[in-house]
Amino acid sequence: MLRVCSLPWLAVPLLLSAQLLAAEPSSDCAGADRTVCGRMHFERGTRAFEQGDFTASLQEFEAALAQRPHPVIRFNLALALARLGRPSAAVAQLKQVQADPAADKELRGRAEREQKSAEQALSRVTFRLSDPTRERVELDGAAVDVAAGGELAIDPGTHHVRVVSNSSVVLDQDLDLSPGERVELRVGERSRRIDVVVVPDAPAATAQPSATAAATLAPIAAPTSADTGKLSPTWFYMGVGATVALGGLTLWSGLDTTSAHDAYERDLPRLTQKEADERVSDGHSRELRTNLLLAGSLVAGAGTAVLGLWFTDFAGKRRTAIGLAPGVLMVSGQF
Repeated sequence: MLRVCSLPWLAVPLLLSAQLLAAEPSSDCAGADRTVCGRMHFERGTRAFEQGDFTASLQEFEAALAQRPHPVIRFNLALALARLGRPSAAVAQLKQVQADPAADKELRGRAEREQKSAEQALSRVTFRLSDPTRERVELDGAAVDVAAGGELAIDPGTHHVRVVSNSSVVLDQDLDLSPGERVELRVGERSRRIDVVVVPDAPAATAQPSATAAATLAPIAAPTSADTGKLSPTWFYMGVGATVALGGLTLWSGLDTTSAHDAYERDLPRLTQKEADERVSDGHSRELRTNLLLAGSLVAGAGTAVLGLWFTDFAGKRRTAIGLAPGVLMVSGQF
């Protein structure tokens, strides 16, 4: 579990004794040096984080960073940004923490893990343009370059997208994106296929990393996406398909065996001893085949039932949506 770190540069270390925290810092920075003022804002930000007021926590950490730049303050600032649904800004701060020579190995490792979590919380919009040389993409009023990869990683939430081809607006609408959601926009006359983008299940605690307060190391509860450890329903449906296929083969084999037996009894008066023996041997082979297929069907059916009852997660969230606009197909999916 990640924690909001204490500052090693404070005049009195926060973690040594509770008595050292008895004196509250002044509520005003007037007349105080930058280190004392930075400490005051840091402690305020830590208390706000503990209380779940991440907006106030962000403001205090920004003020502390302005007074006394330090990688620990920047790390805590990134945690507040992530809690406020701004993973792109959190990633930018965490990259600076990892590049800061003043950050120790443990802090850089935490920053790397938090960066991965924040990146998984980003929403991604892919643009498939029929002619990137003519078409211009604007996101929230600013032009963006999508010619290289065609994909933008942005914060979840509501964004306004415009696609302009020469002087004509071919797309002008809002996108409401969830954390980790992928949306694909196909623009132009060549847009004839619809591809549903599948988002893999996110690992636990990807959108909002858990943290603890610097002064007390008391854990702060954070919503996480628990991994049930169960299998995807795809495995159950594959089992059903295998059971149905084996059942069909068993039925065919049984009918084939019955037909061969009827033909044997009908032709028996005209058969020589050798031909009769061959027919009997072939009948036994058909019976054995039918019995094996029947056993396989029963095993597959029982296994599929057990898989569906105890090992398959049917409660996963799945959502797909298709949006239409003049000359545009928009498909999004979250599984």
